[in-house]
Amino acid sequence: MLKLLKYDLKRRKERILVFIVIALLAQTGLWISSAKIDVNLASLNLAVYCILAISMIFIAVTGYFRNLKSYQRRLLPVTALQTVLSPMLLALLLIGVVILLGLAHLGIYELLYTMDFLPGNLLTAGLRALLQSVWSSLFLMVMVMFSFTVAFSLRMKGRIWIGVALLVTLENVFGYLEKFLFDSYFSGLDNAFNFEIYPGRLQSGSDFTIQYLPFNQGALLFEVAVVCLMVYGMVTLVRRRIEV
Repeated sequence: MLKLLKYDLKRRKERILVFIVIALLAQTGLWISSAKIDVNLASLNLAVYCILAISMIFIAVTGYFRNLKSYQRRLLPVTALQTVLSPMLLALLLIGVVILLGLAHLGIYELLYTMDFLPGNLLTAGLRALLQSVWSSLFLMVMVMFSFTVAFSLRMKGRIWIGVALLVTLENVFGYLEKFLFDSYFSGLDNAFNFEIYPGRLQSGSDFTIQYLPFNQGALLFEVAVVCLMVYGMVTLVRRRIEV
């Protein structure tokens, strides 16, 4: 698995570096053009890192699609499970790199400026939002991979549009079921921004804190079960494709 991950990372390292360099240049431009460090600049910084993370996921997913259509890749001595899990691990690795860049950026700001506009419990609140956002990204990534794996297994024209239609259908069906059963629409994404703000000065000097509302564990277990089923379905379809 690690060799396969290394192989995929090596093939796409140039694109990865291009996106990272563009993001860093954008952050530098925002820093230079801003008169002060405030919540508006921090929001723009966060938006750039979110776009970078989405770009990293896009690279991993498109690499998976190319591997499905590549005859040479089918000749490699790898299992169907490794073919499916490799892009997911690559996406998590690249998201981890984006997180490290963001933390380093925050550390530089902390050293040079006063950050009173950030919540006093930034570490705990930020960690929870980060974990839930990563899980939601992984969940949606698996849904995209599954939809197009099914589409590419069909022998007909317009398979891309079939994949898009299946993706929209799955998103709405799973979203409706989760809302109906647990009153939560994609728990990770929903709860990541479902919080309340309380005034109160802490030792950090901030004037407010963030407290998240209770997390629905049943919705999370539902999403985990859905991901496992989709991974199983992809492994079955990829195995049949390799055998053919």
